[in-house]
Amino acid sequence: MFKRKKSWALVMASVMLAGGVLSGCGSSNNNNNSSNTSPQPSSSTSDSGTETKDSGKKTTLTFWAAATTPDRDVFWQKVTKEFMAEHPNIKIEYLGVPGDLNGYIQKLNVAIAAGQGPDLINNFTSDFIARDVLEPIDSYFDSWEGKDKITTGSVTSMRAADPVDKKLYGLPYGVLPWMEWIRSDWLKESNLPNPDTWDQFFDNAQKLTDKSKDRYGYSIRGGAGSATSLEYLMYSYSGITNYFTPEGKATINDPLNVEFLEKYLSGYNVNTPEDDLNKGWTELAASFQSGKVGMIFHNLGSASAHSKAFNDDLTKFTAVPFPMGAKGYRVHPGVTPSVMMMTKNSENKEAAWEFMTYFVTHNDSEYGELYGEIPTYLDALDADWIVNVPYVKTGADLMSSPDTKFTDNPVYLPGYNKVQTNMEPMIQKVMAKKMSAKELLDEWAKQLEKEKASFDSSK
Repeated sequence: MFKRKKSWALVMASVMLAGGVLSGCGSSNNNNNSSNTSPQPSSSTSDSGTETKDSGKKTTLTFWAAATTPDRDVFWQKVTKEFMAEHPNIKIEYLGVPGDLNGYIQKLNVAIAAGQGPDLINNFTSDFIARDVLEPIDSYFDSWEGKDKITTGSVTSMRAADPVDKKLYGLPYGVLPWMEWIRSDWLKESNLPNPDTWDQFFDNAQKLTDKSKDRYGYSIRGGAGSATSLEYLMYSYSGITNYFTPEGKATINDPLNVEFLEKYLSGYNVNTPEDDLNKGWTELAASFQSGKVGMIFHNLGSASAHSKAFNDDLTKFTAVPFPMGAKGYRVHPGVTPSVMMMTKNSENKEAAWEFMTYFVTHNDSEYGELYGEIPTYLDALDADWIVNVPYVKTGADLMSSPDTKFTDNPVYLPGYNKVQTNMEPMIQKVMAKKMSAKELLDEWAKQLEKEKASFDSSK
C-alpha cells in the first residue's frame, strides 16, 4: 500500500474535484439530489439471527450509502435485511445519507478523522487512495469465484484510479455508459444509416441539416461541461486510450485529436444551431427533444427524460455507441463505476467482503433499474428491463463486450477538473473561430502535463 503526503488543503481540494468528476462522468449517485443543505441521515439496524460460535457475539458492520432518497433507502434497507437473514452471524448497521455527494463526503471525513468511519462506503473519490482510507481488495477479488462475471471494463476503469500500483479499491456494481442519442426516425426518413463510423456521423450531420426548417444534424455542448464531452469524443475518434505517454507527455494534442476538433467544432452554426455556443446539458437535451437536432452525445442517465419527451415512442429515438475510431475499434471513456468499498480501518474485512459480493450477485439488477445504471455483474444483464429496451441493451452490450476499449481518464489528478474548466472558454473561442483547434489542444496538453508532474513528484 502506497501513501502520499499531502497538505489538508490539497486533500480537501481533491475531495471536491474528484466528486465533480464522478458526477460529470456517469456516476448516478447524485442524480435527483440537488440539495445543498446539510444531510439528515436515515438509518436502519436489524438484529436477526444467531450469535457466532467463537465469541458469542455477532460481527457488526457499518455501511453508509451516499445520496439517498426515500426509494433508495427502502432499497438499501431491503438489501441489508435480506443479507442478515442469510448471514445470521453478521449484523449490518445501515446509514443512508441524503443530499448531495459533498454532504456525504464531509460527514465521512469527520467520522474518519475521529476514528469512527464505517466499514463500507459506496461513493469513491480518488483522494481516498492518497489518504490511505481504503483497503485494496485484490487478494479478495482474485480468489473470488465470481470475479470472471464482473465486466472487465469496469474493473479496468477502477484500477485506473491508482495509476501507480493499479490496485483495486472497490468492487464495481454499476456503470453509466456514454452514448450517441439519435433521431432514428429522421435517419429513416432520409435513408441514412446509424452512424457507425465518424465519417458516417459527419455525412449524416450535413444531410440532416435544413436551416429553412430550423433543423440541424447535431448539437455541440459549448457551455458548462463542454471540455468533458470533447475529451470523450476526440479520444473515441483517435482511438488513443492513454492520456499520457510513459514519459509523462499528454496525448490530448495528438494530430488525430486535432483533426477531430477541427471537423467537429467547424460544424458550429453550419450543421448545428447558433445557440450551441453556451449550451449546457439542459439546453442540449431540449434541442434534441424539441425536434431541432438529430444527434447528441450524453450518458444513459438521460434515457428517462428522452423517453418522456417522446412518449415512449421508440421509433423516434434511440441510442447507439460512439462511432468507430480511426484505428478500427470502439473507444469508450473510462467512466469510474459505482463501487462498494471497505475502509482500511475496518476490523471485520472478511465479513465486509461477504456483504460486498452478496450485494453484487443478488441485487445488481434491482440496483441498476433503480439508479439507471448498467450492472457490472454479467448474470444481471439478462434482466427484462435491459433486454427489452433497445438503448439499454445497447449500453449493456457495449459495457460487457471484450472488444470495447476504455480510456484511462486521469481522475486521480487533483487538478484534472480545474484544467477542464480552464478549457471551456477556449473551446468557445475555437467555435467562434478566434482560436485554432491546435492552439487549444496544445494549451490543454501543457496544463495536463503540469498536473501530472505535480502528482508524480508528490508520490
